[in-house]
Amino acid sequence: MDYSGASAYVYAKTGGMLRKAFVGRNAEKLFTAKSLAELWEMIFKTPVPSVPEVMIANRIERDALSLFINQYIKLLDVYSKPSELLIELLRRYEIGNLKSLVASTSQNEKPENPIDIGKYRIFNYKAWPDIKQLTKDSMYSWYDHIPAFDEIPNYSFKLDLQRLQIIWKAANKTSGDANEAVASYIKNDYALRNMLWVLRLRVYYNMNKESILPHLFYVSEIADKNDPFCSYAFDVLDKSLDSYDEWKNWKFARFLNEHEEGVPWKINPMWVEQKIRIEGANEARHIFHRYPMTDASLAMFFMIKLQELNCIRAAAECIRLNADRNEAMYVAGVSAEDGR
Repeated sequence: MDYSGASAYVYAKTGGMLRKAFVGRNAEKLFTAKSLAELWEMIFKTPVPSVPEVMIANRIERDALSLFINQYIKLLDVYSKPSELLIELLRRYEIGNLKSLVASTSQNEKPENPIDIGKYRIFNYKAWPDIKQLTKDSMYSWYDHIPAFDEIPNYSFKLDLQRLQIIWKAANKTSGDANEAVASYIKNDYALRNMLWVLRLRVYYNMNKESILPHLFYVSEIADKNDPFCSYAFDVLDKSLDSYDEWKNWKFARFLNEHEEGVPWKINPMWVEQKIRIEGANEARHIFHRYPMTDASLAMFFMIKLQELNCIRAAAECIRLNADRNEAMYVAGVSAEDGR
């Protein structure tokens, strides 16, 4: 099958899958489940497995992820040579595997089985616990030893930074309206994540600008206001956190928590994040439909399914912890008013 034929097939398949997915208004159904068993049957359409109740929430998350990865791999395999970006999106799980293995080993715990992405894997897991052989010949071969415990966060950040730079390079490798839309989505997504990270560090940890800068993701030589992923973050580094007047004309004022004249106000990162999630979900679905039968279809399918996994996780935790349904939906970025 040639590339255009493969793209048409993939668009048809992903369209059908998304009609059944728990995204948009359909995500609200997850939060109507009264038990983990009911949630399981809603998602998988099979009887709940015979495992202790306390293990079902973990099984729901794990099996939902496994189902998604298998679906995505089958779609990738339709192409004789998938685009680099579509492959690199999947390889986020390779980085997660490496982090998990290192963390478990450093704490003398038995590591969980790595998430299997089939022929798209880059690490030799049979070599574990020899990390040098595991990462050998990969773009992450510099990670050739288990770092000291207090150094693990620095190594994890370096992994994430490199993965992001690889994805950004792949996203900008080809031209065309569809590819530019995907690149713009990725840029906006990570720029907003950086911005949220700044807000959290300032609001919850009272960190100053100099302490925050080393924690920002970037794709240029340094993290500065000219970097595609840093501009939004730099815009909020110096604003007063409790002065609404400094924020009311902000580029993203639509994300701000409500302000009432005469009542003390402070920016709420969780509120901002919820609004960003809703808008991001809507934008991913918009790009999916606007650029049918292109790489944008599968790239946005990937992003939309990540949002679904987040909702499934939130619904399972809501039931497990007997939390408030509306609060769980709020945290997951599910809104009956805004979801479409």
